[in-house]
Amino acid sequence: MAGTETQARTLRPDDLFQFALPGDPQLSPDGRTVVFVVQTFDREQNTRETRLFTVSADGRGQPRPLTAGPKDRLPRWSPDGRRLAFVSERSGKPQLYILDREGGEAWVLPTRQKVESAPVWSPDGRYLAFVARAWAKSADWVPYPGAPKGDAARAREQAARRLEGQQQAAKKPVSDVKVITDLRFRFDGVGYFGDLKKQVFVVEVPPAGPGPGEQREEVEARQVTSGDFDHDFPTWSPDGTRIACVAFREELTWENLSRQDLWVFDVETGAARQLIDGAGPIFSPVWSPDGRYIAFIGHDLSYGLSTTNALWLAPTDPVAVPLQFGDCICLTRHLDRPVGATISSDLRYLPFRLISPQWAGERLYFTVADRGAAGLFACRVSDQVAEGATPGIAPVVPAAGRSVAGFSVSQSGVIVFQAGDAAAPDDLYLRTPTGEERRLTAVNAAWLREVQLGAVEKFSYRGADGWPMEGWLIKPPGFEAGRAYPTVLFIHGGPHGVYGEAFMLQMQLVAAQGMVVVYTNPRGSQTYGQEFAYAVVADWGGKDYEDIMAGVEAVIRRGIADPERLGVTGWSYGGYMTNWVITQTDRFKAAVSGACVSNRHNFYGTSDIGFTFGEHHWRGRPWDEPERLLARSPLMYVENVQTPLLLVHGEADLRCPVEQADQMYIALKRLGKEVVYVRYPDEFHSFRQPLHQLDRYERLVSWFVHYLQPQC
Repeated sequence: MAGTETQARTLRPDDLFQFALPGDPQLSPDGRTVVFVVQTFDREQNTRETRLFTVSADGRGQPRPLTAGPKDRLPRWSPDGRRLAFVSERSGKPQLYILDREGGEAWVLPTRQKVESAPVWSPDGRYLAFVARAWAKSADWVPYPGAPKGDAARAREQAARRLEGQQQAAKKPVSDVKVITDLRFRFDGVGYFGDLKKQVFVVEVPPAGPGPGEQREEVEARQVTSGDFDHDFPTWSPDGTRIACVAFREELTWENLSRQDLWVFDVETGAARQLIDGAGPIFSPVWSPDGRYIAFIGHDLSYGLSTTNALWLAPTDPVAVPLQFGDCICLTRHLDRPVGATISSDLRYLPFRLISPQWAGERLYFTVADRGAAGLFACRVSDQVAEGATPGIAPVVPAAGRSVAGFSVSQSGVIVFQAGDAAAPDDLYLRTPTGEERRLTAVNAAWLREVQLGAVEKFSYRGADGWPMEGWLIKPPGFEAGRAYPTVLFIHGGPHGVYGEAFMLQMQLVAAQGMVVVYTNPRGSQTYGQEFAYAVVADWGGKDYEDIMAGVEAVIRRGIADPERLGVTGWSYGGYMTNWVITQTDRFKAAVSGACVSNRHNFYGTSDIGFTFGEHHWRGRPWDEPERLLARSPLMYVENVQTPLLLVHGEADLRCPVEQADQMYIALKRLGKEVVYVRYPDEFHSFRQPLHQLDRYERLVSWFVHYLQPQC
C-alpha cells in the first residue's frame, strides 16, 4: 500500500549466518590497496569460512572478492607490493599461496610442513619465513628412563602421522597412547602437544608461478631454528641476514613456565644468540627499519600473571647480551593500560589474541585499550629513547566510543584499521596522514537495515569501597522510559577480560526479546589500570561480586530493571561468577552458566593452565590450602541455590574442563534443584562450529524468556 513503511524486525539467533566479519586488513606498501579477510558462517557445512577481499584505499568502489576460499587467510604483501602471500587449506593442509597483484590464479608453494603462522616476507622479497611443527628429538632420545623398548619409535610414528595429516589416513594404525613428561603438555584450542616443537622455516619464493597445467614439486623449506624447544613470532632483520623470534630454550620448570626469551638466528648458519633473558612473556617482536631496535609486547611478571602487557624497546646491538627487562625501554609504563589488547566481542574476526605493533620509519604504531575502548597510538623513536627518556605518545585513532581490533600502516603514514562499537560490528576505515578518515567497508549495513537493534548506553556507578565503576545497558527495541523491564546481567571472562565498545550478538539477541541487558567491568577488568586489574587476585567472589551486584542495583534504582525479573549469565570466569552469584543470593530468577568453574580445588590439576593460574589467582594449592580453595568454590554452597540454572559446556574444553560443570550439575540434581545441562561435543573453551554457537544462543534466549517473560 502506498505510503506505508515496512517495520524493521528484531534480531534472531539464526541471523548469525547473515553476518560477514571483515578483519586482518593489510595495506599495500604504496598505500593504494587494502586486502583483508572476510569470515562467514556456512550453515550447510557447519564451518567458518574465510576469503580474501580487496578494496581501493581511496574509498571509491566496492570491496571485491580476491579468492574463492573457503579457508584463505593471513594475507601479507611483498615489500615491493607486487605479490601477496597467504595461507590456505585448499590442498588439505595449511600451505603458502602466492598471488600476483596484476591478477591471475593463486599458486601454491608446497612444503612438507603445515604452516602455522602468518607468512613473513624477507626485506628483498625473495623468501618467506613461517612457523611449523617439527621433530626435534636427538637420535638417542628415549621418552623417559625405564620406558618400554620401542617407545621412541612409537613417538616418532605419532609425530609423522601428525605432520602428514590426512595423507597418512590410509596407512597402518599408529599407537594413540599419550606419554606425558612435561609440566605443560596441552593447551585449549590446540589439544595435546605430543613430541613436536614449533620451528621457524624459510622457503625461497620462485620469481614466477607454474605454467598452465604444470604441477609444482614440493619445495624444500630450510629450518632456521633448532633444538627441542618452541619458537614463534619470527621477524626479519632489515638486511635479511637474521631472524629474531620468541623462544624459551631451557628445560621447563615451575619457576620458568611463564617466561619467554628473545633470540636472534643467523638465517644461513642457524647460529643462535640470546638477545633478551625474559622476566616474563614476550609477544610479537618487530624489527625497526633501521635495524637498531626490536619492539615487542610483554611484561615482567611484577604483578604475576595479572601484570598488564606493555610495549618495550630492545637495542639490537648491546654491549653485552643477554639483556634483562631492565635493560629494555618500557615505552608505555606511564600509560598504565594494556598494549595489543582489544575489547571482548562474540562477533569479530581476529586471527591473533594480541595485535602486533608496526613500524613506519621512526614511528611505531600500536593499540592501547582504555576504559572499555581501544584506540591506535603512535610514538616517534629517537635518540632520546636510547637515553631512557619517555617518548611522546599520541593517539592516532582515539580510544573513545569504539574498539580498534587490527590495523596496517604504510611507510607514508596511511593507515587502515578495523573497528566497531557496542552498536555495530567491525568494519574497515582508512586514515590519511592529514587526519582524514574514510570508511572502506559496510559489510553488514544492507541487511542490518532490516533489523532493529537495541540502543546502547554507557553508565557509571560506585562499586565496593566506593570505587568508580563503568557499565553498559542495551535497551530493547521500542524501549519506553519509566517502565521497568526484565533484565539480564552478563559477566565477562578472565577475570582480566573487559566489556565495552564492541558488538556482542548474544546480548542483542536477549534485548530483541524485550529485555534489558546490563554488563559491567568490575575490579579485575583490564583497561582501568594495573591496580584495578590486580585487585581481584586472591579475592574471587569478594569485592568483585560486590562490584557486579552494585551495577545491578544502580540500574534498578533508575527504574529500568525490574527487581523481580532478573537473570544472570557469563562464560569462563563469568561462568564461575554466575555460579557464585546464585549460591550467594536468590534475587535472580534464571541463570545460564557457560564454560564454568565450580570447584577451585580440583581445577588445579585438570585445567591446561590450572596450576599456574590457580596458584596466582587463588593463592593456594590443593594439598596445603584446601580450605582457601574451597571457601570460594560455588560447589560448596549449592544447597543455597534457588535459581533455575542452565549449564552449557564444550566437552573438549581444556581451560575450564567439562568436569567443572559435571560437578555442579550432579550436586544440584541430587538436591532436587531446577537444573539443565547441555554438553557440546568436540568444542574447546571457545566454540568453533556455527551450529553449536547457534544452538547455544537459542537456548540462552529461550531460557530467559521462559523464566523472565512467561507470557511470551
